[in-house]
Amino acid sequence: MKMKLAMMLCLILALLISPVGGCAKSEVAEETKGDIIIGILDDLSGPMAGTASAFVDGELDGIKYLNEARRGIDGYTLRPTVIDFKMDGALAIAGWERLRNEGSPVIMSLLGAAAPILDQSAQKDHIPMVTGSGSLDQLFPKEPSYYFAMGPQLTGIFDSMISLIGEDLDKRGETRPPKLGFDFISIGTQAKVMSKAAAMKMGTAGWDHIVTYTSIAPADVTTQVLQMKDFGCDYIYLHGTEAAAIVWLKELDRQGFYPYVYGTVTLGSKEIWSATNELAIGSTFYQFGVQWTDTDIEGVKLIRKLNNKWHPEATSRSGHYLRGFAGLLAVAEGLRAATENLGYENLTGEVMKASLEEIRNFDPLKMGMGYTWTPTDHQGLPGCRWYTWKEDGNVEAISDWYIFEPLPEEQRSDSWWM
Repeated sequence: MKMKLAMMLCLILALLISPVGGCAKSEVAEETKGDIIIGILDDLSGPMAGTASAFVDGELDGIKYLNEARRGIDGYTLRPTVIDFKMDGALAIAGWERLRNEGSPVIMSLLGAAAPILDQSAQKDHIPMVTGSGSLDQLFPKEPSYYFAMGPQLTGIFDSMISLIGEDLDKRGETRPPKLGFDFISIGTQAKVMSKAAAMKMGTAGWDHIVTYTSIAPADVTTQVLQMKDFGCDYIYLHGTEAAAIVWLKELDRQGFYPYVYGTVTLGSKEIWSATNELAIGSTFYQFGVQWTDTDIEGVKLIRKLNNKWHPEATSRSGHYLRGFAGLLAVAEGLRAATENLGYENLTGEVMKASLEEIRNFDPLKMGMGYTWTPTDHQGLPGCRWYTWKEDGNVEAISDWYIFEPLPEEQRSDSWWM
């Protein structure tokens, strides 16, 4: 009797899990193929933690989406290894070595560009490093290498900002040339490069400008704000960390000085609103991707639906989260092609590099901006879109996509900029 009962239970269990039309069998077989490690190396508790954490959350949800909705990459499960390098060089190297030893064929990092040692490691180990934007030291696509960016060449940022300011001046009937202030992060050679770019663009526009410099995590920016105030800036542009942007907004308010504030993607961090609230209202920043409030875009609708399912407590996400999600899907497209063309067993850093260099205008989830990497251009995206903080703590697009003109050949070198 016990034997018959056991046999009956086994039969029932087999019926419950048996394939319907062959689908379930296929899915089980696909799930047992193996793992593809995705290395994620970022600042999760340092001066850029708010921005990078949101980016990493997006990457992780992009992996979850691919594993659940598309059975990973050709049946291989994507498995992330996340390491916090806290914007510390020694921790960055230790993290890189761990990911290399685990066999990750690609390493993603919003802020990898801030640690030049990682670029050197990528070249030495022949593992592509895909970062959230261009290098802090460069405005142009890097030479063919294992460094891949997920942002445009940065001089176009100034061109698009000049265009926006021109539109603003026209609306207000202002004919006097504006005075601009630029504050750049004082790290590496970036300040020198960005200062030259600003001077070049301001000279073309015929506008006066002043440049100041701020550290990664400043305690005080009184001197810089006073310089801007004495110069009589109508607009200022903040090219630094979210920690610096918070200090700047508070100091501008303390001194009762209220120019129009423009800035980098970091000015769009949720931490900016949490720390400054109404002081952020009207601040304008560029993004290389769409925002949570762009609900007319199908990809955003899908991601919001997934968040409602996976993270019902998350009623809003920053643009960095969506950038991380989209960037992960772009990298996964390279993985897919590499795996299909050369096989899982041949998935190396060299193969991954070659596969990424074949991607042309790949627009993840149709969100408006396509990734392109070629053997001679690793910049990634062709332009940006500008957003502004609103009274309700959300952001709103104030421009369409700006597509940047490629730099002249003579400007695509370190020697020209430095």
